Amino acid sequence: QFWLTCPSQCMSGRPRQPRNYDDEVDTRVVASYKSFPVVFVIGIFGIVTVSYLGFHCQLLLQERVPVSQRDRAKQLKGQVQFSIFVFLAILWVICYVRAVLTLPGTIPNTDDWTADGSAHRDQEALNSLNIEKKRTGERRQCKWCSNKYKPDRCHHCRICRMCILKMDHHCPWIYNCVGYRNHKYFFLLLFYSVAATWLVATTMVESVDNSIQYDTPFHVMFMLLFGETLACSLAVLVTLFFSFHVWLMMKGMTTIEFCEKSGQKPGKGGKVDFSSRYQKATYIASIQEVLGRNPLLWLIPVREPEPPNGGVIFEITNLSSVKKGWYQQFSDAGSGASQT
Repeated sequence: QFWLTCPSQCMSGRPRQPRNYDDEVDTRVVASYKSFPVVFVIGIFGIVTVSYLGFHCQLLLQERVPVSQRDRAKQLKGQVQFSIFVFLAILWVICYVRAVLTLPGTIPNTDDWTADGSAHRDQEALNSLNIEKKRTGERRQCKWCSNKYKPDRCHHCRICRMCILKMDHHCPWIYNCVGYRNHKYFFLLLFYSVAATWLVATTMVESVDNSIQYDTPFHVMFMLLFGETLACSLAVLVTLFFSFHVWLMMKGMTTIEFCEKSGQKPGKGGKVDFSSRYQKATYIASIQEVLGRNPLLWLIPVREPEPPNGGVIFEITNLSSVKKGWYQQFSDAGSGASQT
């Protein structure tokens, strides 16, 4: 399921044919330049890990100092920091692997969502499955996929070459789309990135300062200073990005929906209305929409059993945005994959 395939038409230059969704398979094309961001992320993670565990924690643990001369308080601090970072690093790796390998979900291969299968069925009942429709009032249909109607919040990704359920955006750093089935892993990936980078940035300052003030081998001082600089930079950037996604979660929006709203004309007062019809009544409900119903599993990279029609039909709680006609969507001619 997770094997990456390279269609022959991509190599030969022949026109791309519409896909037939008999099974949900991974359609990402193997290309060295497309996998570079993943290698880059792994490399950055490795540098921060080595500088923190191999240099900072090693100095605190005093492994090269005779036992009788070790500072017990300093050693305990090193053990605590070592354990916390390893714990966060393990969770980060699990989240990253699952975000990369988990398919975000695509249009079900059922009669409700295929043009051929629904041709002889009650069209009024089928139209009720969708809130987001074309300007003509017809159901949205993907021009790239073969005879498929799009569920609400579904968009076609030209990089992954498939329609993505509740598509948030295509993220090159995980070489995957962020959608219905891997949104939680992506969100937790940001969360543990923030936690790990701030841990490194705040606790390694002491070792950096000591390496500058006292006689320290150059390679040790370089790794400490480089790791601290890298961690501080990443901590600020990832925190801003994570804060944006927390705001989106509370608003019940995806990144694509945010971009669509940003492109609208300002309303009264010169402000763009960022209310969403999918926004929940409470913050707890908004968190449950992304992280799951069980609060005990919110910070664990596992998914709860998928509800019926999960990722296809969404509950509307913010009726005001529906009355304003925000759900009237443009045709899919210009829809594509947003980049992180």
